[in-house]
Amino acid sequence: MLEVIRLFKEIQNTSSLNDKKAIIVANKDNELFKKCLVFLLDGNITTGIAEKKYDSLEARCSDWKHSDISTEFCECLDYIKTHNTGRDEDVIQVQAWCYELDDEIKEFTRGMITKSIRLGADAKLVNKCIPNLIPVFDVMLGTPVEKVKLDGNEWIAISKKLNGTRAAFIGDKIMTRQGKEYKGLDHIITDLHRLGLKNCFVDGELVYKNTEGLSDSEAFQKGTGIAMSKSEDKSELKLVVFDVFPLDEFWTGKSNKTYSERKEMLLEIKEDIEDFGNIENVEVVTMCYEGTDHSEIWKWLDYAEENDWEGIILNLDTPYECKRTKNLIKVKKFFSCDIRCTGVEEGSGRNKGTLGALVCDYKGFEVRVGSGFSDVDRKHFWLHPEDVVGHIVSVKYKEETSNKDGGVSIQFPVWECVRFDKDEPSYN
Repeated sequence: MLEVIRLFKEIQNTSSLNDKKAIIVANKDNELFKKCLVFLLDGNITTGIAEKKYDSLEARCSDWKHSDISTEFCECLDYIKTHNTGRDEDVIQVQAWCYELDDEIKEFTRGMITKSIRLGADAKLVNKCIPNLIPVFDVMLGTPVEKVKLDGNEWIAISKKLNGTRAAFIGDKIMTRQGKEYKGLDHIITDLHRLGLKNCFVDGELVYKNTEGLSDSEAFQKGTGIAMSKSEDKSELKLVVFDVFPLDEFWTGKSNKTYSERKEMLLEIKEDIEDFGNIENVEVVTMCYEGTDHSEIWKWLDYAEENDWEGIILNLDTPYECKRTKNLIKVKKFFSCDIRCTGVEEGSGRNKGTLGALVCDYKGFEVRVGSGFSDVDRKHFWLHPEDVVGHIVSVKYKEETSNKDGGVSIQFPVWECVRFDKDEPSYN
């Protein structure tokens, strides 16, 4: 047990990925070490116990008679993995096991049970060292058009960019892009099964049904709130599908068919929905154009803005790959503003000890800008806040939003630069 704790600390205390890998490889036969890695890094393992919950309770005494601490620790992990609703009695049972043990074991147990240990190594890195140790759920992620170099004559398929919450259907579950199961979506699963898609991987986004005609931004906020809630009734959401292929191919990390072939499957689903006539919880994404005329990109981007879409998506005629790719391209218009930075906030996880976000003033309201920084930027502004605090900074964003209390903010703010050439804010 103490050896595993030591190994975890070694991994945490080195910033070198090669050193982290070396530690993991050297201990690939340590069963307790591997069990702890899986428990901590497998997103499908939940405990229902946050740090605040764990710390709010305390076992007053314990009659636990320890024999084999490592075995007992494994039993604790297995118990919490099964009893994962966060009940007080489950927390106290773990604390009772720790009661007479030293502080090092207590703290490690707390970190494991709350899954709060920042190891500095993720499931992908561990799997490179110990293949297939941790189940990894990955979906295809797109790249902004400004980071992609197109030749100008590629075959492209343009579709509506959805402003919802990513969701993927695998047989009998709907998962987040991090591989955690959504609850409360049985109405969508029922419709997917009716469409004969049980053995398919179906990729899409959860979108608010928006029967009252809210703006795209308002519908996004409401839909995201429902999707992320613990409610068992999310019937106000629908799944808008933008990709589909056989489920067994998904687990290999790549589809066998290119997008033009998969698009035919999407069109078949669309026809089936129309034929059924009463499928209310599944739709197929709006398709706009396919061909080699890239001038259509900007025509449809103008259309998207005129019709309150978030933007458009370009699919190249390539297989689906379970990773970020330049074959799936996001195109959307951003606004920009120059606003005053009023403070800096420390990051967490890999950004701990560096900049997490700039605190800025936007029309008298506080907003946080946490994207767009390089690692060098984050380190510099954290060590030298005077180079940004009090100055005007240029920020791009999707759109201005408002809340029910009259406050305003900006959606998806991305830092661009410090404007040393001006001292007054300006807004789009």
